[in-house]
Amino acid sequence: MVEQTPFSKNISVVLVGTRKGGNIGAVARAMKNMGLERLKLVAPRERITEECRMMAGKAIDLVDSAEDYSSLDDAVARDHLIVGTTSLRKRERNQSIYTPREIAPLIREQAGSQRVALVFGPERRGLSDNQLARCQYLVSVPSNPDYSVLNLAQAVMVLAYEVFTSSHVAEGEALELASDQEREQMFQRVEEVLVQIGFLSSQNPEHIMRSIRRFLGRADLSPRDVKIFRGIMSQMQWYAQEGHKLPGEKVKKT
Repeated sequence: MVEQTPFSKNISVVLVGTRKGGNIGAVARAMKNMGLERLKLVAPRERITEECRMMAGKAIDLVDSAEDYSSLDDAVARDHLIVGTTSLRKRERNQSIYTPREIAPLIREQAGSQRVALVFGPERRGLSDNQLARCQYLVSVPSNPDYSVLNLAQAVMVLAYEVFTSSHVAEGEALELASDQEREQMFQRVEEVLVQIGFLSSQNPEHIMRSIRRFLGRADLSPRDVKIFRGIMSQMQWYAQEGHKLPGEKVKKT
C-alpha cells in the first residue's frame, strides 16, 4: 500500500538551464504562494544572485534548499509523473498538449501518493525536443496569440495555481507508477531491440523513438508492467538471435 502524503510535498518544480538568478527567485515566490516547496535546478547559468534574493523575498529559503543537477535525466530519475511545459509554436504533429486546467486534476491525484515533476525550460528557447520526449504529458498556457510570450515565473504561477485550486477527485488508492528511471531503462531496451530487428535505423532511431516514448509514456505503467514489457523485448531479441523461440519450460513467468 502506498503511503499518502500531502500532495504539495510530492510536487517538484524543475527549472532547466535557467539563465537569470532573478527568474529563479521569482519562481520561488510563485511556488511559495501556491504551497509548493521542492525546487530542482538543472545546470542554471546563475543561482543565488542579488536579483534572485530581491525577487524571491521571503521565499529565498526555497532557493537555498533547491537540489542541483547536471542533467534533466538525473533530476527526474526518481519521479513517477513528468509534465513538461511548451509553447504551441513547438507543437509536434499528433502530439496532445493540455492546458494547465486540464492537467491539474491528474497532477493533484498522482501527487497524493507519488512524485510529480513539473518541468520548465530555458527562458528563451524552452525545452528541447528530446527533453519534451522524456515527459509523459505536455502543457501549454493559453494566451493572446498577438503576444503569447509568458516569462518563466508567470508560467510556473499559472500551472501551480491550477493545481492548488483543483479538486482532488480520486477514489481509493492511486495506482503505483513506475519511476522515470524504470521507464527509461525500458525505453533503452526497446530501442536496442528495435534497432537489432531492423524496425529502427541505427543511424537515426530518435525520430520514431520519440513517438514510441510519447504513446507509452502516457500509459499508467506500473513497475510490473515495465518488467513485463522488458521481458517481451528480451524474448524478441532471443528470437532474432537464435531463430527460434525458447522452450516453454524455460520461459520465466512474471
